[in-house]
Amino acid sequence: MKNPWMLSAVALGSGISAGAMADDKALSYSQLDTLLNGAERYGFSRYEKLDVDHDDNRLEIEGWREDGWELDVSMTLDNAAPTRESQRKSNTPDWSLSGEELREALDRARDQGMQHLEELEVDSDGHIEIEGYTGNQTEFDLELHRDDLKFVDINTGG
Repeated sequence: MKNPWMLSAVALGSGISAGAMADDKALSYSQLDTLLNGAERYGFSRYEKLDVDHDDNRLEIEGWREDGWELDVSMTLDNAAPTRESQRKSNTPDWSLSGEELREALDRARDQGMQHLEELEVDSDGHIEIEGYTGNQTEFDLELHRDDLKFVDINTGG
């Protein structure tokens, strides 16, 4: 399933200017898409957590490769280059999100007004929590059920 924000990521290219993000508290969808493409190239197939760290200019990603190895990787916000990684043999849990499910959850958040991602996390009970900011930089919090992506709770700062 193609996402509507994919075209803007293609136009953006593979690099993200740190100066362009200096005024943002979190990642825009086009920046996030570029980084998620980098995560897929790195080998991620299932996801547990995304966490933006602007102070250290990185996106921290936790998840699994197709072969079951658990990954914890930090990538630069500038170009998705891995800066830190750890991996261990594990079993991929059923509650983790596929790349498509992750993007669908992010689309649900965007449809509700989120413009910039700060954090996404799914837990073993199947709850997805997404934090970020709206276009006017007010805080945005959304909780979804993992199985059907239905809303549990939403706070759009308004």
